Amino acid sequence: MWVSMEAPQAHFKTPHMTTFQKALRGLDAGRMDAKVNDAACKLPFPPETGGFDLKRRDVLKSLGTGLAAGLLPWSGASAGFPALKGYLRTNWSRDPFAFGSYSYMAKGSWNRDRKKIEAPVEGRLFFAGEAVFPDHNGTVHAAYESGQRTAGTVLEHDIRKIAIIGAGMSGLSAAHRLSQQGLDVSVFEARDRIGGRVWTDHSLGIPLDLGGSWIHGIDGNPLTALADSAGQQRVATDDSFVMRGKDGRKMPDSAAPGWLWNVLSIQHDAAADFSQLNKLAYLVQSDYEGPDVIFPQGYTPIFATLKGPYKTQLSTVVRRVNADASGVSLDFQTGDSQRFDAVIVTVPLGVLKQGAIAFNPGLPAQKLDAIARIGMGTLDKVYLQFDAPFWDKDITWIATPENDLPRGHFNQWLNLHKYIGEPVIMAFNGGSAALELADLSDEAMVRRGMQTLQAAYPG
Repeated sequence: MWVSMEAPQAHFKTPHMTTFQKALRGLDAGRMDAKVNDAACKLPFPPETGGFDLKRRDVLKSLGTGLAAGLLPWSGASAGFPALKGYLRTNWSRDPFAFGSYSYMAKGSWNRDRKKIEAPVEGRLFFAGEAVFPDHNGTVHAAYESGQRTAGTVLEHDIRKIAIIGAGMSGLSAAHRLSQQGLDVSVFEARDRIGGRVWTDHSLGIPLDLGGSWIHGIDGNPLTALADSAGQQRVATDDSFVMRGKDGRKMPDSAAPGWLWNVLSIQHDAAADFSQLNKLAYLVQSDYEGPDVIFPQGYTPIFATLKGPYKTQLSTVVRRVNADASGVSLDFQTGDSQRFDAVIVTVPLGVLKQGAIAFNPGLPAQKLDAIARIGMGTLDKVYLQFDAPFWDKDITWIATPENDLPRGHFNQWLNLHKYIGEPVIMAFNGGSAALELADLSDEAMVRRGMQTLQAAYPG
């Protein structure tokens, strides 16, 4: 089975950086510290959250409009190399309902910009989502907490009938809380499913998370309680790693190329490049403590805990939000319109940056400036499925810096066999590398993945 997710896709944070990545920090510490200091931070990477200790973003990914099912011939493998059984590819920067994976602190942006986006307009227009929450952005729990927070703000106003644009984690979080308080809540979702950038796909016969994959730090994390309530199985991922050269040899930490730190610790965390970041604003973000866990049976069952007495309308695209002294009206792509007391906008930052939803009157200048300043990153996944694992089965992270591809292309893999018992391995491509790969065909993408694995595991 071959499945292409050509249009919609995204992620949220992945787990703690490995010992290998910490070692890479030491290789380039001088250059990194200098860059941070040049940014007026006057801070090197702290030992406990050093360049390669940062948590990476697995971000979320969304739905795919072009599901190509069926077994396609694969001519790229060498004789004797294991045959590819199927694949899944994400392409978040091309997703018209996301335009990227998740937000990051870009140069010139500060945490106050998130608060400016979140700020209500005239008590009628509210905002929620991972990009507007003041801490641990780019995570599923930030989206959930933002929905709860904005719902609390709505409850301070005289509002009885409210619309929510977006049925992702933040939208459903707000809808659940508000409907439980007796408000008349209607949720409008452009996709044909709920979940937004959190989505478990079964196209390859097994549950694979195309969007958010981890709960990052389970201690005190509100998602832990939700997963408990949903009865979801979770497994903690560890930091075991191996670095494989193109002849299949195990490479020592000292042999890691200096550029690899930017790929593994920055591109695969911020979904952007080191040169694009406000280093200080990025590094000082906090997060929950405890292990990072994944869901062997998929993430999306968690949404069962957010069911409530609210209405959800799928495949419904909102094109314009009109606000006046008495309330708001939503104009839909179909030409229809509905009126409410207020609206919560929970679409991804990328959608706001693209101006995909018009506002009448226009948004305040300081809100528009904040939307422009905060970055929208890209972190994509490529899942490859085989009949049996041929890679390091007991290792979580596999680095492949010697694959004769441009830097950042297919340089890190997650061994899912260790955690779900299935012969599946997944590559991350983030930041500028993900954007460079976005226009490639599925065949070209899979060929690069196979080329990398063949070099690392020649047999």
